[in-house]
Order: sequence, then C-alpha cells, then structure tokens
Amino acid sequence: MRRVKRLSLLLAVFVAACAQQPARPGSASHTHHAIDYGKYVLSTVPWFHFTSLYSWDSNQPGYVVVWASPIEAYRLALAGPCLGLQTTGIIGLTSQDGEVSSTRDAVIAGGDHCQIMRIERLDARAIRALQSRQKADVRHAR
Repeated sequence: MRRVKRLSLLLAVFVAACAQQPARPGSASHTHHAIDYGKYVLSTVPWFHFTSLYSWDSNQPGYVVVWASPIEAYRLALAGPCLGLQTTGIIGLTSQDGEVSSTRDAVIAGGDHCQIMRIERLDARAIRALQSRQKADVRHAR
C-alpha cells in the first residue's frame, strides 16, 4: 500500500511538471541570433486568445514575445523592465476567460508581475522563415 501511495505521488509530480510553461532555451542551445521583433509587427491589438504558451523569448528588457501557437506570435510591451525575464526559464500570463488583454493582464516571471501595456501581433511566418535561414547558416558554417 505504501508503494502505491509513493508511486501515485511521483506520478502527480511528473504530471504537474509537464503542465508547466515551456522553458526559454539557454544561451548554450540558442542557435539563432537576436531577432529585432519590432520589424515584424503587423498591428496593435487589444487582446488575444490564450489557452497555453507554446514558446517565448525576450531580448529587450521591456518586451516579451509569446507564441500562442507555432503560427501565432505577439510582442508584449511591458510597463517597464521585467527583471524576472532575465533570471527565469519559465513564465506565465494572467488571463480572463481565455483572453490576455493589454493594461489588465501581466507577465509572471520569477515572482515578478509585469503589467502588459500594449500587445502587438507579429508576422509569425516571417519570423519562422528567418529562424530557419539562421539555423541553415549555422549548419553550413560548421
């Protein structure tokens, strides 16, 4: 009976770990160069639908780029530098009824709650194409 309880506990911990948001790739595994996401802004939007975080990146102190899916990306302008983004591998987003809204919601990073001031929809396909080219360049350089 004790073994079953221990196994159940381990299984619960494993499931909880899998439910966490994706970790940001460390600098050792970062194969792409810093991207100027500002060049890929299509429009400013008041909110976006959010069910889970596919990926994220932050290469500017007051911004974070979140991928709601492989083909849907947004750049979030924050109320100020979000220092937790520099020290954590996992972030979260607040949302209400499945929507992340500017001025109402926040990025949670390493214990910091960083208010979202503006949401910009990005050209995700163009960014993915750039990342693919950068990866190909790295492979050819080896």
